[in-house]
Amino acid sequence: MGTAALANRSPAALDEYARALLHALARDEAAGRRAPRLTEPGLATWQRFRGRLASADLLRLLAEDAAVGYPIPFDLRGHAAELDLARVDDDLVDAWLRDLPSLDLAQPGAAYIEAQAKRLGVTTRLARKELHQVKQHQKVLELPGTGGQLGYHIVTTQDEPTLQVNCIIACGDWRELALAGICALDAGAPPRSEFIVAASAEDLASDTHPLRKQQFDFVVGVRPDKGGKLDVADQLALWFHGAKVVLV
Repeated sequence: MGTAALANRSPAALDEYARALLHALARDEAAGRRAPRLTEPGLATWQRFRGRLASADLLRLLAEDAAVGYPIPFDLRGHAAELDLARVDDDLVDAWLRDLPSLDLAQPGAAYIEAQAKRLGVTTRLARKELHQVKQHQKVLELPGTGGQLGYHIVTTQDEPTLQVNCIIACGDWRELALAGICALDAGAPPRSEFIVAASAEDLASDTHPLRKQQFDFVVGVRPDKGGKLDVADQLALWFHGAKVVLV
């Protein structure tokens, strides 16, 4: 590849983000939650109206439309400047569209979220069976490190809780934010993201952080030997007095 091509190539982080969004949009279409565009046979509507627009413009337009309701995950430029979809390569979108027919857009949610987590570089080494039953009136804080995977497991395997009512998902970086938004979209959470909060482990160490002032019944996260950054359960119990701390 020549120097000019390398200079124009979108960064790896942006490529990963773009692929995650494309998959999320296509799965949402397949589930009937939005009009088919990526999954429409022959991309008929796009081919009819695209004019001089290129493949990456299709992604950008679909993401802009989705971001009206779900700014997380579809517009993270305020959290990471490199996630500007205007810089995505047309070749990347073309390659993904060619692969689209081979994707199982109706695969079980747990497998889909795990695949998205791996794509985004978020740990999937989680003992989800160790999580507790959550009642309708209880609140759960998901610590940075898992990007909503634990909340997603809770609300998709238990009858009472929902993400928007029962969970707060703290995210330490854009990858976790993107995954948390994808989890919310797939779990059918309403189009708002107040329950997804940009908060790193360092942020939570401050006793003035707003999450430290809230009451939670459960604080859940990943164990330190699996990459967790908040590794002292006793300390977490002091920070979140009265909460049951579960690191999996």
